[in-house]
Formats: sequence, C-alpha cells, structure tokens
Amino acid sequence: MMHTIEEIQQQVLRGGPLQITGNNSQLKSSLTNTLTMSHYAGLIDYHPEELVMTVKAGTKISDISHILDAKDQALPFTVEASENATIGGAYAIGSPALRDAVLGVKLIDGKGQVLNFGGQVMKNVAGYDVTRMLVGSKGKLAVICEISFRVLPKAYITETYFSKAVVGTPDSTIKQRIELGLKNVFDPNGVFV
Repeated sequence: MMHTIEEIQQQVLRGGPLQITGNNSQLKSSLTNTLTMSHYAGLIDYHPEELVMTVKAGTKISDISHILDAKDQALPFTVEASENATIGGAYAIGSPALRDAVLGVKLIDGKGQVLNFGGQVMKNVAGYDVTRMLVGSKGKLAVICEISFRVLPKAYITETYFSKAVVGTPDSTIKQRIELGLKNVFDPNGVFV
C-alpha cells in the first residue's frame, strides 16, 4: 500500500515492468507487478472561491463530488465508470473536457524523479501543455500522483456543456507520436507498461 510519494518513488526505483492501477474500475491490471494508487488518496487543497482543487490520484470521484456539493460546485467533466472510479483513473483514460480542466500535476517519472508541471491557476502556463498531453496516457508514461483542476459552479453545468465532452475519443497519429516522444523523456528505461 502506497501512502506517500516516497513509497511510490521506491517502488518505481525498484524497476522492472510496472503497471499503474487505481481501483481497477477503468484500467484493469494484466501484470503481477502493479503499483496500486488507490491508497494514495485525499484532498490536498481546495479553494472554492477560486474554483480550484488539488487531490491525490487515488481519490474517488464520488468523494470529490461530495466535497464539491457542499459548495454548490461540480466537476466540469464526466466519468463513465463505477462509483469506485478515481481521479487518477479518469486522468489516465482521459477526455477532452478533463484535459481542458487540468491545471497541473505532480508525477514520478521512470527514473523515480518527482516532477511538477503547471500549477493551480490558468495564468501559470509553464508546463501546462505537458499536463494536458499526459491526459489519456493510460499510466504508460509516468505515475500521476497529484492533480490540480478547475471546478465550476453547478449553475454552469448543463447537458449542453457535457454534450461536448466525448469520453474515449481515439488517439490521433500526431498524439501517438507525441506520446512516444514523451515516453522517451519521462520513461526512457521502459518502467511503465
């Protein structure tokens, strides 16, 4: 059970093919050597007045929604999965609406380095494209540990808003080439499968 970033780092540093999983609600494990992120869960930071939240990757979407409900806010993306779905799993599967909502991530690359990209505000553009490119990477490029994203007032959330968010769109050839380049940068030793 991984409860800290340091424990996650140690498992990555042990090497070998490593498959990242959450609660197995979206991506199923096919290897015996897995890194289960479901225990690395919880709220890190929430600024309802700024419409920004940061959570650990193993945090359940249902728990996030419960926190947001108390402030009459909601996620600006949908997740088509079981009630055990985690934000890390949603990030790994990806969707255009989730990609637009992500502001920053903390990750561990294939060398065991902790890296931060983006931030908690839209103005912070340093690394912003990397955070968005990793959405939908299915855990094959790095271990996503923490995710910062924007939320919306419930009054803004409508069927029309969600109709634009197509879940599970196929990857383009360009995106596949970019992911291959990112794989060489973040996981040159092929740790993540």
